[in-house]
Amino acid sequence: LSMEAEERVMEIRREICQFFGGSDPERVIFSYNATDALNTLIQGLIRPDSRVVSSRLEHNSVLRPLHYFSEQNLIRLDLIPFGPEGFIDPMAVAEAIHPDTSFVILTHASNVLGTVQPIERVGVICRERGIPLILDVTQTAGRLPIRMEEWGVSAVAFTGHKSLLGPTGIGGLVLSPGLDVKATRFGGTGRDSLSLVHTQ
Repeated sequence: LSMEAEERVMEIRREICQFFGGSDPERVIFSYNATDALNTLIQGLIRPDSRVVSSRLEHNSVLRPLHYFSEQNLIRLDLIPFGPEGFIDPMAVAEAIHPDTSFVILTHASNVLGTVQPIERVGVICRERGIPLILDVTQTAGRLPIRMEEWGVSAVAFTGHKSLLGPTGIGGLVLSPGLDVKATRFGGTGRDSLSLVHTQ
């Protein structure tokens, strides 16, 4: 029964990966919700003295952790504005990227204005510069198509309780193969209990 359950979980990972246009089902990670997923990504990707590019359209799930790490002087935060019609300018993202930028994190659609951002154009910019693009698809997952690989998106964070029509308390991440996310939780597993280093 446990093997059947494990295969069912893997089957769901494959479906989610395909749904979001990802490439590796083993890099689908389940979380409590989008806030948990986004915090896992942000905390796992920041490096001391690095810069992060985001926008003033973001949900508090992104803005609050970024603000916290900025206040702690762990990162420099570059927030780009949005125009009068509620869209960010991809060239503003390009101008905000510096040699020490660790990643760009943006919402696919604003939860306040409903504007769908030009992610494909931003993806081209990030891909050309070798900068990971993280996408919060909380408002669009299940409503609009999302094509991670095609758009040059390194990770998506999603929740289950909106247009995916699931219950509250579920969500997750889909990561591209090249994205290196540091561990943010330690402990667990009965393997190699003599080691104080968490197993991979």
